[in-house]
Amino acid sequence: MKFYGELLIIFILLIANGRILIIKNAKKDSLVVLSPLGFVLSVIQIFNWGLDAITFLTLLLSVLVLLSNFHALFRYSERLYIDHYSILMKVWAGITIIFALALIGGTIFFAPVEYSSTELGVQEKLMRYEGSFRSGFEDASIINSANLFVTEFTPQNKQTIETKDVVLFIPDKRADTYYYRPYLQYLAREGFTVLSADFFCKDCRWRHSIGDLKICRRTAMLIDWFMNNDKFWMQKEFYTYNSLLELEELGKLVNELYGEKTRLFIVTDVMATDAAINYQEKNPERVMAVFDLQTIPEYKTPGLGIIRQTDLITALALGQERDKDGEATKKMVMETKKKVFLARSGR
Repeated sequence: MKFYGELLIIFILLIANGRILIIKNAKKDSLVVLSPLGFVLSVIQIFNWGLDAITFLTLLLSVLVLLSNFHALFRYSERLYIDHYSILMKVWAGITIIFALALIGGTIFFAPVEYSSTELGVQEKLMRYEGSFRSGFEDASIINSANLFVTEFTPQNKQTIETKDVVLFIPDKRADTYYYRPYLQYLAREGFTVLSADFFCKDCRWRHSIGDLKICRRTAMLIDWFMNNDKFWMQKEFYTYNSLLELEELGKLVNELYGEKTRLFIVTDVMATDAAINYQEKNPERVMAVFDLQTIPEYKTPGLGIIRQTDLITALALGQERDKDGEATKKMVMETKKKVFLARSGR
């Protein structure tokens, strides 16, 4: 959905400025309304999927197109007709068209490898909550913004569910559920109930800055890690504390959704591992085992998610190639499945 949304917005912006080169005299310029539409959609795209290289460049293009069309928008709102566009305007339109075409090419080249949950035989359900760690969480209404997003992956055929145990996945904060989605989908396909959560609460901040906002936290954390890795990991105890808060809240949520006797197999990815071990020690009867994805040899980007499929730009920056067929992801799933069976048997 993210990929197709980006393409749609860029095509709208391409038409918005491309019209300048082909519009005839004495024609009312109704296509100019596409410029503010493209800008609004690019902002919505960022709120839905977060800020990354493609969404930022799309927003930048939409701003350039909108600014260049202010005069035309004014004339259209006053029901005036367009006599002609100046040479300068046509040159500017040509530049933005080249920008848009290049962005379309980049978007297609760096397109994520996405799977349809329906085609995989998996049911994917997003649950939205609002609240805080102090006051607790409740279902978020349609008109209120949520700060806890829980995604449940289950087999569509409920008879194929292995047991009532739940695989509880804790994303690293240099990623979020979206960047692990292929792994979580295939894990559910193997018959497991998988739960993954992303918290964005004011009383559990990770950066204590604007970088805690949902739209940019992942990017901000990535930049922190890239720029100063040693300083980033100096805060490991702080990350563990926050992760433990999230785990304790998720334990309550699991009780509400599946019952208090539900056992957990916790999967982590670097950042939350110590917190998960701590939680297991406090709840030995509840937690079967803790499994850290970074222990899997096929997982080449620990802490960042399945970016060889979901974020090719970052993967290439780290020297990793696209996992087009998902072979590495499938091996990760099989390794996780083996660990779950070992945990159930008490080994």
